[in-house]
Amino acid sequence: MRKIGLAIAALVLSSLLATAHARTIQVEFLQGAINQQTIGALSGLSCRNYDKIVHLDIAVEWPSEKINAEKTGFKRLVFWTDDYEFLFPKGSYNYQHGYWLVKGYFIARSGGYHQGIASAAFEKVDDSSVMLNPNVSETKVVSSRCSP
Repeated sequence: MRKIGLAIAALVLSSLLATAHARTIQVEFLQGAINQQTIGALSGLSCRNYDKIVHLDIAVEWPSEKINAEKTGFKRLVFWTDDYEFLFPKGSYNYQHGYWLVKGYFIARSGGYHQGIASAAFEKVDDSSVMLNPNVSETKVVSSRCSP
């Protein structure tokens, strides 16, 4: 009987230690329309989360002279302002009803500065690997600031 009690105690202890060592992964979630008035939400999200996972469900409505869906090469969706450019990889966007839809999980990367313009690239992450992870906690974006 004592061996069973010790075995149960050891099992409970190992379960508690595993839970204590589980690391919560914070993911910022940006949802909604992105246009020239709301672009700060996307630029703030990207610079706060370089090398971290972010969740996007956005509809990009952008002037045609400042957006490009590449037909050759990397086939990225690229759009820009006077001081920032955003790049999304092939397969992470599609055009519907006058908007470019970008949906899924990405790692935000800094592409550096090019002729005074900051570049933010978003690398696609397998959605199921994030959605099925019990340690992921999502927070809706509430700030356009670069610092947390």
